[in-house]
Amino acid sequence: MKLILMRHAEAEPGDALHYPDDALRPLTAEGAKTQKKVAQALQRMGVMPQRIFTSPRLRARQTAEITAQVLGLNNALEESDALGDDCSPDSVLALLRDYADKEIILCVGHEPDLSELAGALLCSTYALRIKFVKSGVLGIRFEGEAGSGRGILCYFYRPRDLCALL
Repeated sequence: MKLILMRHAEAEPGDALHYPDDALRPLTAEGAKTQKKVAQALQRMGVMPQRIFTSPRLRARQTAEITAQVLGLNNALEESDALGDDCSPDSVLALLRDYADKEIILCVGHEPDLSELAGALLCSTYALRIKFVKSGVLGIRFEGEAGSGRGILCYFYRPRDLCALL
């Protein structure tokens, strides 16, 4: 299996007055524009997941929708609490457990959850520290079942790196 982790694009600032429910903060216009370019770069690189899982929070859902639209994968999109409020390495591994070895799965989520997840998948001691920027993309390959410390890093791109490919 190949797992692609993606942080949501730039969202409106957290502001209790405008967004009393933080889960409903949308992407900014600039965030949506950048995400479209990131998705176009992934398409150019031949990155084609069979499934896209996203956090239920609006900013992650919008990021996943933009990516799915560019890649022509609107029917492959599914929300999962394993990437939202219930996110942990164990919950994401449970989500992935049912998928074939050869599938490519994209998971769209948040910080610090994605950093913790990537660190756990790449290093069994959890000692690896990774920081995702908004619209950042990290690819991990597994030979056999996905698990703690079993991942092999394939790439880790900032959006400006991906946008430079266009």
